[in-house]
Amino acid sequence: MIRKIMRFADDNGWYLLFLEITRRMTATIRGILYSRSLKATGMSIGESPYIRGAKSITIGSRFMAGKNLWLEAIHQYGNNRYAPKIIIGNNVGVSDSVHIAATNSVVLSDGVLVGSRVLITDHNHGIYSGKAQTGPGQPPSERKLSADQSVFIGCNVWIGDGVVVLPGSHIGEGSIIGANSVVKGGIPSRCIAIGSPARPVRSYDHLSKEWKKWIPN
Repeated sequence: MIRKIMRFADDNGWYLLFLEITRRMTATIRGILYSRSLKATGMSIGESPYIRGAKSITIGSRFMAGKNLWLEAIHQYGNNRYAPKIIIGNNVGVSDSVHIAATNSVVLSDGVLVGSRVLITDHNHGIYSGKAQTGPGQPPSERKLSADQSVFIGCNVWIGDGVVVLPGSHIGEGSIIGANSVVKGGIPSRCIAIGSPARPVRSYDHLSKEWKKWIPN
C-alpha cells in the first residue's frame, strides 16, 4: 500500500496525493457513520450517497458501494403509506450510481456484485393491471406507487452495468445478468441471461465445469 501511495505521489504530485488521501479518509468516516446508523459492520460507501428509510434497511457485513449510491425504503409517497424492507446480505458490492428502491421488499443475498448505473426496484409509478388502474391524464409524479410485488436476488449473482431489475423479478443463485439487460420475471440459477427482457443463453454444467448453451426444459 505504501509503495502504491509513493508511486501515485511521484506521478501526480503531492497536492493530488493529499486530495486522494482526503478522499479516502472521508469515505472511511462516511462508512463508519452509515455503519452505525444501519447497524452494519465493515461498510464502505463512496461520495454523495442518498439513503432514506434506514429503519427498514438491513445490511450485512462488508458492504461496499461506489459513489452516488441511492438506497431508498419508501414509507410514504403523497398520501399513501407503505411498509418496505430492503435486505442486503454479507459481502455485497455495488458500483457507481446504483439505485435500489422498495415499497414492499427487495432482497440482495450474500455475495451479490452489482455494476454501475443499475436500477433495482419493486414498484412502479401507477397501477397498470387489475382493478383501479392509473389513467394517462394523471402526472406520473402524482401517481400512487405500486406495492404488491417484490424482488429477490440470490447468492453470488453478478449484475452487469446498466441493468434494470423490474418489480416481480427473481434471479437464482450464481447467475449472471449481461450489461444493459432488463430483468422481468424469473431467471433460473447458475445461468447467463442477456437482453430485454433478459433470457438465459448459457447454463453451468457441474459435471464438465463449463458454461454451456442454454437448452430450455
